[in-house]
Amino acid sequence: MMMPANFSAVSENEMTYVMGGSVADYLAPAMGAAQWQNFHKNLITIVGNKYVQGFLDNTVGAVFSGTWTPGDGLTGFGGQFSNIWKKNYTDNVTGESTGAQKFGYGALGVVNSILNVAGNLAAIYNLGFGTAKNIVNEGKFNFPAGV
Repeated sequence: MMMPANFSAVSENEMTYVMGGSVADYLAPAMGAAQWQNFHKNLITIVGNKYVQGFLDNTVGAVFSGTWTPGDGLTGFGGQFSNIWKKNYTDNVTGESTGAQKFGYGALGVVNSILNVAGNLAAIYNLGFGTAKNIVNEGKFNFPAGV
């Protein structure tokens, strides 16, 4: 019987691999710790960029809206979770849904809610480590005529 060059005939309880076998074995030499750290930082930044506006709308925007009442920010975040649950569970479950289907839709709703929290945490990371643009530095203001 012909065997590949990197095959070793061993008994079942001594099973070993002659060559690595994972993608990490091939990427590890190409990417060091600094590159992986940069990859993770960039990934968090990209996810955070998607969530920054919603986070600001539900926090700073709610407080400085001119109609703020205690709990407004929580209402915004609660609305996000209500929408996630509706899209993943409520809209999909019917009277004919089996228990397994209901469980699956519920699990999907929970996972997507957790991902939403992670996105908002990434937005907080961006706000903590980034520098916001100051529009006053642009020096472009539109004043009404006669002012």
